[in-house]
Amino acid sequence: MMIPYEQGGLDGLCAIYSIVNAARIISAIRDVEAKALFRRILEYLEQSRDLSRLLCEGIGLTTIGGILRDVVGDLIPYRSMPYKNLPHTPLDEFWNEMIRFLDTGGERAILIGLDGPMWDHWSIVHEITARQIRFFDSHKLCQLNRTRCTTIRSTSRRPHVLCPTHTYFLSLNPH
Repeated sequence: MMIPYEQGGLDGLCAIYSIVNAARIISAIRDVEAKALFRRILEYLEQSRDLSRLLCEGIGLTTIGGILRDVVGDLIPYRSMPYKNLPHTPLDEFWNEMIRFLDTGGERAILIGLDGPMWDHWSIVHEITARQIRFFDSHKLCQLNRTRCTTIRSTSRRPHVLCPTHTYFLSLNPH
């Protein structure tokens, strides 16, 4: 039996939604501001990239960096990629650093790339405990249990790959 496509089934807009959702968390922008930011991101992509390809195939790390720098700017003034060049980061180290970052205080979010058999997706981590990661997500992803996650490669026991090299720590204030 044929089932209908859902939003996100044919498009690669999850990165754009993740950036807008991060701005909502960090700078408390309203709906009208979020829609304006969404439009500015699309206009930026239209001017600087092959928009139709990006909308169908998704947006990569370099393009996300350009959007954060050139479009988002002061809405998310502090961003870092502490694991950019560390592809073999163990899950425990990465998980504990995400907890530390979000628990430091202030308005913070983590933009993260997810991979594995179920995901090729960008999302926003807004809460994390020792056992569970919770998302503010455009595709109905609510949470993942730590026991089902990895940072290296998916397995049947750990199918969800959290990608440290494709992770931005985002905040309104430094530290």
